[in-house]
Amino acid sequence: MTTMESKPAIAFEAAWVERAAARAKEHGEPEWALDLRASAATALAQMTFPSRNDELWRRTDFRTVEQGIAGLDAFVTPSRARTIDDLPAAVIERIAGESGQLALVVQRDSDVVFEQTHPELERQGVIVCSMARALREHGERVRTTLAASLATDYDWYTALGTAIHSGGTFIHVPDGVEAAVPMRVFQCIDGAGRLQAPRTVISLGRDARATVIEEQLSPPADGLTVHMSGTEVYLGENSKLIYGTLQDWGRNVFHYSNARAQLGRGSELQWIQTLLGSRMVKANSYFDMTGSGSQAFVHGFMFGDSRQHFHLHTLQRHLVDHTTSDLLIKGCLKDRARSIYQGLIQVSEGAQRTDAYQANRNLLLSDQARADSIPGLEILANDVRCTHGATIGHVDEEQMYYLMSRGLPANEAQRLIVEGFFAPVLDRIPLEAVREQLRGEIERKIG
Repeated sequence: MTTMESKPAIAFEAAWVERAAARAKEHGEPEWALDLRASAATALAQMTFPSRNDELWRRTDFRTVEQGIAGLDAFVTPSRARTIDDLPAAVIERIAGESGQLALVVQRDSDVVFEQTHPELERQGVIVCSMARALREHGERVRTTLAASLATDYDWYTALGTAIHSGGTFIHVPDGVEAAVPMRVFQCIDGAGRLQAPRTVISLGRDARATVIEEQLSPPADGLTVHMSGTEVYLGENSKLIYGTLQDWGRNVFHYSNARAQLGRGSELQWIQTLLGSRMVKANSYFDMTGSGSQAFVHGFMFGDSRQHFHLHTLQRHLVDHTTSDLLIKGCLKDRARSIYQGLIQVSEGAQRTDAYQANRNLLLSDQARADSIPGLEILANDVRCTHGATIGHVDEEQMYYLMSRGLPANEAQRLIVEGFFAPVLDRIPLEAVREQLRGEIERKIG
């Protein structure tokens, strides 16, 4: 729980909490879920915005959010989409040619407007649906996971998000099942003046397998918009999940997210996180190796331009023996963009034979861009292998000269170098269409 300062106006907190509780009752949420909201609201009433004296906040300034959040609409409810053709054009473009070969959940503003499972997933007993539907129809399954690893009092934003959450996705893969098709999740915001607060849970049973790709999209707009999400991932014994989050908000969006993953015995997590859009990002991604033999492979990249500001904090927690984590975060910045990477490897007492690696590599395309890298180790066991490192540099002039001497213009030469820089992350993404989409975004950013 972080230190706090400057209490926001209580009136809007209370009004939002009351309205969210009323909506939840109308949607048929079970009593325990309503109690969870109430508990978060009680914590919220005692909390203030995170303090800029806090180590995790002193490099990222959310005062624009603090000053404007009371004027946002947290309950924009668009019409449900009857077919895929009713979805935003950006979503249709990204699933072109694949719509019959995947499960799909699409949120617009405050609510999920489209849910499509797949006959093969239904046959396998895989659940993929909106969080609202899951609370109504699979309440006991959700009860053991929602807010089980993401504490409601982690900070003011988390308490508010838990109290008023709307939308989000629930995915459960039963024991021994390898999900037949990928699951695609979209979180979309249609304009300015909105606050979106989804909660998502992904749960895999023993020996289960699944691929989930989540994308966050909004068109260009003027005026503050805030995305404030929580994601929890639970992997059963010997399960394997490939999970990718691809963020490409419009430049008016302030993004705050908390992700938590718990890895059971012998499980494997392939985690891909990309940050491309928004005005400012504060993202926390924490990985708990709770079962012996569990492995987390974390790959991500940030590509900022103009005055974009990305702040990613990761925590690799090794809680038992014989666990592995391998993290590589890459950042590329141009113009006056800034990135902050803060990472910590924690090895608990008794977590012998831990193998942990953490690396942050940064490429600057401008003399005015800035990257801060703050890796760290906290080790309480004596039989471990833990390493970390960081690099910050500009484009290699010899590489540019070599490519340009063979007839490539400067922009094309730079694009090839940047794409090569990001290749270790792009290659981890399981869907070719998504990889090509990201390559296109990289090309667009380079100009």
